[in-house]
Amino acid sequence: MTTLNAIEPTPEQIKKFLSDKKAGEPVYMLNLLKFKDKATYKNGEDVSGREAYARYASAFSQLVKDKGIEGGGTWGGNMNSWLIGQGEGEWDAIGIFKYPSAEIMIETVSSDEYRKIHKHRRAGLEGQLLISCDNKGVF
Repeated sequence: MTTLNAIEPTPEQIKKFLSDKKAGEPVYMLNLLKFKDKATYKNGEDVSGREAYARYASAFSQLVKDKGIEGGGTWGGNMNSWLIGQGEGEWDAIGIFKYPSAEIMIETVSSDEYRKIHKHRRAGLEGQLLISCDNKGVF
């Protein structure tokens, strides 16, 4: 199985995400995160990728709160160990973020306010998988 660890969605992925039959319903975004050892800020600031991403996560949570978007971070934690299956240590942390809809999620990450904080995400992330999920009660 091939995994594509990326930083940005492709235009095709955005189109598919917004046209999904459940796009108007609440969406839970499962984030599988891989941090850079050292952040890559243009000014050369010497911090870890994890610290740069923490700046982004804090600013993004505030942005969502300021916009009055219902939802937000519902869970987050560090990757510890494999119990079923295995990998090569692709992920450092995992988080779940809830949005009222796919459209609101894309509007939020396309805003001018978002562009101001995105530098921390880009500086800190080696890559990620971002998976759209519903809340239809598998368990």
